[in-house]
Amino acid sequence: MERTAQWPDSHADTGAPRAFGATRVTRPEWTGRQAAHEARVDRLVAAHLERRRRGEHHPVEDFLFTYYSFRPGALRRWHPGPDLVLEDVDEGSPPATRRGYVRDGGEVRLDPAYVEGRRERIEWIRDLLTATANRPASYGCLGLHEWAMVYRQPPEEVRHAAWPLRLGPEGTDAVVESHRIRCSHFDAFRFFTDAARPRNLLRPTREDQPRTEQPGCLHAGMDIHTS
Repeated sequence: MERTAQWPDSHADTGAPRAFGATRVTRPEWTGRQAAHEARVDRLVAAHLERRRRGEHHPVEDFLFTYYSFRPGALRRWHPGPDLVLEDVDEGSPPATRRGYVRDGGEVRLDPAYVEGRRERIEWIRDLLTATANRPASYGCLGLHEWAMVYRQPPEEVRHAAWPLRLGPEGTDAVVESHRIRCSHFDAFRFFTDAARPRNLLRPTREDQPRTEQPGCLHAGMDIHTS
């Protein structure tokens, strides 16, 4: 059963979203949501954990855990979000013990002060995603950013060297040289080799990211994964 609740007046001027703590959730319901989340994550990370136990590596599936440094244990932690007040939470048990939450008389909610301290970052991410979604998509890059990252690079400097280039170094360089590269994503462009950067028609920067990001970009979609 869910019941509407409001923040105390002391939080009225914090600038925190009005949705904070808008809905009360009974203990059976929120513990059920928590258990369902943990079970879902267990299924999703089981193969990764088994490969790690055996000392094996998958070049695609394990990339999410290496590039983004997402720990399976952290993914398993259920967070109720800003709009819920959890009822009958035991003292000393999560999520009451986690950073960013406050407990008052057995009720736990997101601490608006914690979010307020991260306002600038949250607003920057919100504005970036909004601008990206509202911009026309471009699908013509053909994934050449990955090729540009190893263009004319000595073999000993190639990242992920355990997986050989399909066309070899010379064939990879030839592909880069035969196409026009138009990479709009800074976090891809910054990994271009020095020889490849002049070949990009754009010069994306971190500061210009809200003005250059576009929804057809593979990396832009990956960033949503972390936002």
